[in-house]
Amino acid sequence: MTKEILIIKVGALGDVLRTTFLPPLLKRKYQECKISWVTSIKAVELLKNNPHIDEIYAIEGKAKINGRFDIILCLDDEHESAELATRLSGGKIIGSYADGNKVRYTNSSAPWFGMGLLRPEEEGGLERANEFKKMNSKSYFQLIANIVNIQYNGEKPNLFLTEAEIAYGKEFAKRYGISKNDFVVGVNTGAGKRWQSKQWSVEKTVDTIDILAGKLGFKVILFGGEDEEGRNNSIKARCKSKIIDSGTKNSLRGFASIISICSLVICSDTLALHIATSLDKKVIALIGPTSASEIYLFGKGIKICPEMECECFYKSKCTAKKCCMDTIIPEKVSLAAKELHEKS
Repeated sequence: MTKEILIIKVGALGDVLRTTFLPPLLKRKYQECKISWVTSIKAVELLKNNPHIDEIYAIEGKAKINGRFDIILCLDDEHESAELATRLSGGKIIGSYADGNKVRYTNSSAPWFGMGLLRPEEEGGLERANEFKKMNSKSYFQLIANIVNIQYNGEKPNLFLTEAEIAYGKEFAKRYGISKNDFVVGVNTGAGKRWQSKQWSVEKTVDTIDILAGKLGFKVILFGGEDEEGRNNSIKARCKSKIIDSGTKNSLRGFASIISICSLVICSDTLALHIATSLDKKVIALIGPTSASEIYLFGKGIKICPEMECECFYKSKCTAKKCCMDTIIPEKVSLAAKELHEKS
């Protein structure tokens, strides 16, 4: 009999994408199973064309989800997701669930949720959760695989571009004179409005681009979303070297299509990082106010962390007198890029 499995992972976009490593492992464990996924309307774009996911629902249309599920894995801490998991469960819940107006989590998922917002006040609350985050030595993938009792062997997230989307990336390359022999570096050091503390300064980004494009002769593509429009305009205006602007109004899949032509992506801990790893790209990850241990680059990248301990761990805005991200210097990033280029 087919086992019905439901994954509930709504936000953020990068977290949705990195969780796509899981469906193939679930299908390997439960050979006769159907996997459904509830996410946000926007994140649906990241799950399209994934052969390991049988049905995709937007949480905004939850009334259309019928039936009960044998296993529900709910990885969100919001009440709406937890309530949905509780309502649709016909068997086992792993992760968060609703207990009246409160959101709780199952014992098996404590290694993950115990490092987050749901940690009970009687167990130290968010302050203690952040301490555990700092001490954690396991990647996100190891943590999630462990709570569903599956061995993790380095499987990466999955983003499946269509032939048309791959062609769009190639056409972009042709338009800007990028050849197959070029070492193409995508730069995405912003972090949107939600996680401003993750972004690297405009000044250091400019200095890095001038080393990469000027001294090293790499082709550099500037990436960003609509929230980075002003920031990216400042970067373009200050750069002395030639830079290719990908624009800030790309669709999610258009954004990924252009990343697909990059040899290396330099980014903070954002969606761009997870798209790059999904597409098997080399990555330089600039990691400040989040857990470096949770980030896994699949043997194809370098993590660069600040020279000082972050005082604003997992805060959306930096409140410290000196931002930890400012201790990451362009020379270190460009040397890492040169190292990864030489390994090509």
